Amino acid sequence: MSPELAEAAQYLAQRHRELGLEPLAGDSFLADFPISVGVRASQPVSLQVVRGRKTTAIASAEFSIAPQTASGEVRGAAVFVGYAAAAEPAPGGDDDKADKSDAPTYDDLAGVDVKGKIAVVLLDAPGRPDTMTFFRRLQREASDFAAAAAPLKQSGDVAGLRALHERTRGQVIAMLQRFMPGADLKDMWPLPADPLTVEFDLQAIVAPVMREAGKRKGPQFAMGAGSLRTKVERLAKAGAIGVVAVRGPRSFLDDAEREADAFAPLQREDGALGEPVALPVVQLKWKAADSLLRVGKGKQKISALQAAIDGDFVPRSADIPGVELQLSAVVEPVQVQTPNVLARVPGGDLRDEIVVIGAHYDHIGVVGRGECGESRKDGVVDGICNGADDNASGTAMLLELARHFQQQRPRRTVVFAHFAGEELGLLGSKALAERPPFALDKVVAMVNLDMIGRLGPKGLAIGGLVSSDAWMPLLDRIGNAGLSVLYEGSVATRSDHASFYRKNLPVLFFFTGTHADYHRPGDHSDKINYDGLVAIGTLVHGVTRAVADGLAVPYKAPPAGGGLASGLPGQNPETVVKRVQGSSSPVTAPAAE
Repeated sequence: MSPELAEAAQYLAQRHRELGLEPLAGDSFLADFPISVGVRASQPVSLQVVRGRKTTAIASAEFSIAPQTASGEVRGAAVFVGYAAAAEPAPGGDDDKADKSDAPTYDDLAGVDVKGKIAVVLLDAPGRPDTMTFFRRLQREASDFAAAAAPLKQSGDVAGLRALHERTRGQVIAMLQRFMPGADLKDMWPLPADPLTVEFDLQAIVAPVMREAGKRKGPQFAMGAGSLRTKVERLAKAGAIGVVAVRGPRSFLDDAEREADAFAPLQREDGALGEPVALPVVQLKWKAADSLLRVGKGKQKISALQAAIDGDFVPRSADIPGVELQLSAVVEPVQVQTPNVLARVPGGDLRDEIVVIGAHYDHIGVVGRGECGESRKDGVVDGICNGADDNASGTAMLLELARHFQQQRPRRTVVFAHFAGEELGLLGSKALAERPPFALDKVVAMVNLDMIGRLGPKGLAIGGLVSSDAWMPLLDRIGNAGLSVLYEGSVATRSDHASFYRKNLPVLFFFTGTHADYHRPGDHSDKINYDGLVAIGTLVHGVTRAVADGLAVPYKAPPAGGGLASGLPGQNPETVVKRVQGSSSPVTAPAAE
């Protein structure tokens, strides 16, 4: 746990103490939960190739245990399973209303027997690099561009800025076209009319990339399809006993990274690994895989099979004939204790019933620790991602609601939950939902406040209406406080309310959308739309006061296909309940950097 997070937790605890709220974890407002930040081997790690009576030990420099590995010692026949990926279902209506016979399909595990075998699997997704690695590279390109542009701007060197922009833009396009051959990127990040104002515009790069990706024919893969955890879950369900992962040469962003073929560190200072995956996993360097493992009757190299899969999106899973793999990965987790901050206002005649109001208080750190990338403006380097909107805005509103409810006691008990670890995968809310210091079956509803500080022309989004039929009538009665509001049916999986929805509880999610300063150093307090925050606060108060004073909010089982959605509110028109146009115009926050 970083000292900054500990300081923030102590501040929140002290503020609740000053407001007169009660702690939930004994006499402390801090409720620690463990975060796994890595593993250490408790026995020597080994990977061996067995051909008949001959056993070849693979050199330790050629493989490593995966940081998420489960412990185990296994031996089994080797089978190549491509990316172990499956395409998303084709969009459209029910099977009897939509002809999906021509819809592109893809499943690396279809018809493949992996029971009792060790699967050799490609990391990432077909034709796509690791998403986080890609965005980190863009952050690095942005930092390098800003550092090089600063002296050119200071000296008024227009020609130098043109050349720098052309060179950097060319590097980014070359990287993208490794994964998007033939994509039309000519309009990506144009040079402004005044070259002295040029900045590395992440939005101008991402927008055409997403547009071109949407045009791609063939199977489409969900964001999580490339994660090791997703692959191992599929393989374990199919009966595999172990996994050898390979990052194929086409998955790297450039030639230098491909040659290095580096392993992920076993312990992280800037994030969490989550729970171990279901099987023992080692990663083997791609050159070693090409040398040691030949696939199918044609004895093809794994690198050649990756190129073929990425070229036509046709699976090429097959046995690795005559080869068994034996691997040993006996590890123990490395964990740190991290605090949620929990406080409550006891209720009156309905005190046994509980309303949870939550907001995460963590963000993404500083350059060198966390996912933050530096920005430069007018020669000034900013390497701190403060997270004024994400999520000091929700945290501040939570404190104000706590003050209000302490002064005007509700009928139901209200729990105020400040979550840690949201940016690492909703870890704090998952921990609270799994091991609450109160009876979970007494929770009536959960309201989540995340990124509510940058109200702009698009207005406010309120998500989660699918979780109870009581929400929309309540929101209609409260009104829109003059704001434009999008009412979203689905439950977005990207914030803390999802942890409670998975426990069959009604949830609501208040959100004003992402922006160019999202997860960037420019997310400063001077960008907060304070008038808008006050207007949103009237709506949040109206909802929470009604529920805390006894409104029945019965849980509604999710519809066919589930109520969870990986996208943000408003991204899928089919799940939008309605939109209300505002009659007033709250002050718009300053433009993003």
